[in-house]
Parts: sequence; C-alpha cells; structure tokens
Amino acid sequence: MNRQIPPRHATLAAAAVVVGAALSGCAQPPPQAPVQAPVQASTAVAPTRNCIDTLAGRPEFSQFVSGVNASHLVQDMRTANNITVFAPTNAAVNSMNLAVRNRLFPQSNTGRSGTSASESAIAGHVVQGRHEAAELARGLQFTTAAGTPLQTMASGGTVVVQGAGNTQARITQPDIPCSNGVIQGIDTVLVR
Repeated sequence: MNRQIPPRHATLAAAAVVVGAALSGCAQPPPQAPVQAPVQASTAVAPTRNCIDTLAGRPEFSQFVSGVNASHLVQDMRTANNITVFAPTNAAVNSMNLAVRNRLFPQSNTGRSGTSASESAIAGHVVQGRHEAAELARGLQFTTAAGTPLQTMASGGTVVVQGAGNTQARITQPDIPCSNGVIQGIDTVLVR
C-alpha cells in the first residue's frame, strides 16, 4: 500500500528519522524525497537574565556588582527596561585610588553602603536604550541615569566612551546580552 504523507507530517517524519539515528548511533538512510525541507530553528536564544544578574554571573565584574549591591540599586537594575550598562571590569575598578574606590564603589562589607556617591557612580554607567557597540561606534551622546553626559566614538578600531570629568574608557567586552538591555564591558571607571 503506497500512502502519501501530508507535507507537515513528512517534515516531522524526516526529523524523527534523524533524531532516531542520532540516538541509536546507527546511520539510517534519509527518507525518500521529503516534500519540503524542515524549517531550521534559530540558533539565537533570547537572554533570560537581567543585566545585574548577568553581571553577577561573570566574575570579571564582581567589584562593580558589589558596588551595585552596596548602593541598593539592584532592584532598579533588575526592573529597568532597555538599558545599556557600561560595566567596568575588576581591573578598571582596582586601578582607582583606594580612597576614591571605597567612596564610589563601597563593598558590601564596608558598613558604608548606600551612599549618594556610590549610587551616582553606578547610575553614571547606565543609559536608557539598548545600544550595541556598532551603533555606539557611530558617535552618540547620552545623559546617564545620574544626569551626567556620556559620549561614544570610534577610535583606532575600538569604541571609546567618554564619561564625566573627561574620563575615557574602551569597550573591551562588547554586546553582552541580557533580558532588559545590553552590557558593554569597559576598561576604565567613567566617574571620578
């Protein structure tokens, strides 16, 4: 008995043969002339973790995350929509003068958490909108969540971010996706 399989079922049947072959470890011939090629699923997976939780999962940003925790801005960064976080790496935070670092990025165990200076320092690294590095390279101007100016530009094949007090950072870890925005890892703290 020669029965025709509807196109949708032919695609499912073809997929079942491929999966069955992979699971059994045996090579099986492909089905006879499928009516249509199976639709390929997109390999891009939407991020499910927000920006602060994404940063917390990356050890190279632990100092910045501790500063966010100390300034009590964790919930704000979890619930904000469409943000770009210019997150300084641990090396960037550690290169600061110790007294300034402790004032701007106090660690949770210093007992001086929640200062307005630390909240301003964190907010000075966040802008509204989801901005990929390619877009930032075209040269954009922003006002940060702290109300300070921030400007981006391309320079020597990298994207440079100029923050408050003419501090400049390079984006060294571009386009880290998160569910509520994007993270741009930078090599210098943008506020002083």
